[in-house]
Amino acid sequence: MNDAELTRLSKLLIEWGHRLWQQGMLPGGDGNISVKIDAERILITPSGMSKGFLKDDDLIVVDFSSNVLQGKNKPSSEISLHILAYQYRPDINAVVHAHPPYATAFACSKIELPQNLLPESIVKLGEVPKTFFALPSTMQTAVVAEPFVLRYNAFLLKNHGAVTLGKNLEEACLRMETLEHLAKVAWLSKLLGEITELPEWAVKKLREIGLE
Repeated sequence: MNDAELTRLSKLLIEWGHRLWQQGMLPGGDGNISVKIDAERILITPSGMSKGFLKDDDLIVVDFSSNVLQGKNKPSSEISLHILAYQYRPDINAVVHAHPPYATAFACSKIELPQNLLPESIVKLGEVPKTFFALPSTMQTAVVAEPFVLRYNAFLLKNHGAVTLGKNLEEACLRMETLEHLAKVAWLSKLLGEITELPEWAVKKLREIGLE
């Protein structure tokens, strides 16, 4: 890993991995994070290693055919999901797959995640749907995620976790934080009683004007 852009992205990926791990979204060796280096290369986290303690030489550089170009470790077993996002969405340069507890609880529940509960989530996430179940660490994950990658920036993987996409690492990771915050507020609101979502006129206006 010797070019300047790769060094910069490695540092950022390690920092964001540690931040999400600290928040309990990447327990054990769960989850995976990647960032597009250029038109031919992707930087991705290793399979099975804690994202809270990564070092530069733990990360792997792969091409868009999953071939390892640099690195001593095995890339994430769900690399196909990341490649799919980059190939189908030219606006996307980072992918985060995590297991945030509250969002994952909705992924494991028959109760749907409220879509219009918080202004920030409406603007920053948009709609957050749930996929069908796919066996983790297999190509099935990419197969069931394909229609969602095309249309959404955040979605839940049924009985598994969550995925967020972004134009850079910061956006993808902050979307994961926003998603978990939304799920936690929804959970707590339901404990207090009936959830009250924003009216449609407010949702429409928020989508038009955005938030600072």
